[in-house]
Amino acid sequence: MRHQARAAGEAPVRLPLPERSRGSAASTSRELRQVAHTAGSQRVLVGTRSHRDVAGVAGELRRLGAARLEAFRTIGVLAARVPSGEALVEALRGDPRVGYVERDRKLRISQDPFDTVDAQTGLKFTWSFDDVRAADALAAAGGGSSRTVAVIDTGLDTGHPEFAGRVARTFDTATGSGDVTDLVGHGTFVTGLVAAVDGNGIGGKGVAGNTKVVAVRASIDGGFTVGDLIRGIEFSIERGADVINLSLAGPGFSQSSARALEAAFFADVLPIAASGNNALEGNPIEFPAAALGGLRGRRGIGLSVGATRPSGAVADFSTHNEFVSLAAPGAGPAGCEFGVFSTLPLSSGDWDTPGSCSNTFADLGARFAYGEGTSFSAPIVSGIAALVWQVERRLASEQVADVLVRSARQTMGSGWNEFTGSGIVDGKAATDLARTYDVTAPRVHAKARRRGSSVNVRLRRATDRTEAGRELAGHVTYGLLLSRDSGRSFGVVVGQRTRPFRKSVRLRGRRANVLIGTVCDANGNCGVKRLGRFKAG
Repeated sequence: MRHQARAAGEAPVRLPLPERSRGSAASTSRELRQVAHTAGSQRVLVGTRSHRDVAGVAGELRRLGAARLEAFRTIGVLAARVPSGEALVEALRGDPRVGYVERDRKLRISQDPFDTVDAQTGLKFTWSFDDVRAADALAAAGGGSSRTVAVIDTGLDTGHPEFAGRVARTFDTATGSGDVTDLVGHGTFVTGLVAAVDGNGIGGKGVAGNTKVVAVRASIDGGFTVGDLIRGIEFSIERGADVINLSLAGPGFSQSSARALEAAFFADVLPIAASGNNALEGNPIEFPAAALGGLRGRRGIGLSVGATRPSGAVADFSTHNEFVSLAAPGAGPAGCEFGVFSTLPLSSGDWDTPGSCSNTFADLGARFAYGEGTSFSAPIVSGIAALVWQVERRLASEQVADVLVRSARQTMGSGWNEFTGSGIVDGKAATDLARTYDVTAPRVHAKARRRGSSVNVRLRRATDRTEAGRELAGHVTYGLLLSRDSGRSFGVVVGQRTRPFRKSVRLRGRRANVLIGTVCDANGNCGVKRLGRFKAG
């Protein structure tokens, strides 16, 4: 029952003391032993048996030298600093007025110790989290995502407390086992930017919150082969990853890796790669990022990510070219010893090498560090991508990429540029756009009629449509697909016409010819209609 509000002038309500207060100070509880055995002065809480005992026990505490005495009369508890816990327990032993004695325990604030300002920089350790408005994105997504992010890298310290409950699978591309011990530290750092646990009183926080990761170790020394990369991509696709983070880069195009990335795209998986760190070393085109980002901000099969500083300026090392899609934090205000903040294994090669410009920290048996590079920009985008997909689950992978690009915050002029792409990823703007993004395909109006050895196809004008409260993508295009092997594979006969059309298609081959009409809007929502199955001859 709720107590009625006390009228002015009434005596204060005395609440009954809990059962625990009816014990004895001579109790042999662990708490009491800890008070008695702690050397030197300490803060204690003394619970009285009844409210009327508060004054008497307070006097006794003063006699024993207690300082900073405070009485919580409503609950019959006294707080004080005493010169000796042992002397206090001995003096109060058998006192019928005392129910218990316990330490005035220290509690940690829910804010993680590194979710504070670093005096060396004047910025929060976790400034990158705030810079991309990840908190707003997490709120929109309900704290995390049911989508999974695969991190193909140097492995993961799965025992790091920041990944408790966040690892869905592990895979080593060299052995096929689940051992992904991170000997370099790079993979653990990258993964922390995606999924480090926030609010556990330990360290950093990942932008994707409660989102599972697939840890794929494709290197034990920081060097990757194309074969390892392909094996990792294939495993990630087969095990249901939705986003693949590739914080690796190198010169030279590989047809085999391109095939693997295309396979990810066709499996509705979004690959996201670091643009590279060699702008000051000739600024070469680097892959796989250049194979993913669309030309000059247009759609590709994934995203290429550059690095920015807290000011929004591009990092001078960030590789830039016509394929950069967008950017994310990846460098500090100045100097290589600061950057973005994330997790490390207890022992990690790159950060522990003399002269590596490392800046590491330890707290509660876990390690953290600053690091800079586009390698650490890509996972921030990967994590936000998972949240966007959570907010609107009907999005295709290329639509998630489109949402991220369209909602990016440009800090270098306007429009697209080769340094920051379309701008810095913005979690709030991205999840806001995802809520209103047009995901409805236009309806196809088409007919096909056979005339001898040909089929005459007519696609009529279609009107784009959407749901209430959402944008209308518009810019409808028309197309025609043809299969000559009974529908096993299709080729484009007519692609992206801006107007309705008529087309005569000649029938060929031994197998059935299958025709499909398509109408797509600017968001890539495509209505399809099977127009018929026809045999030649």
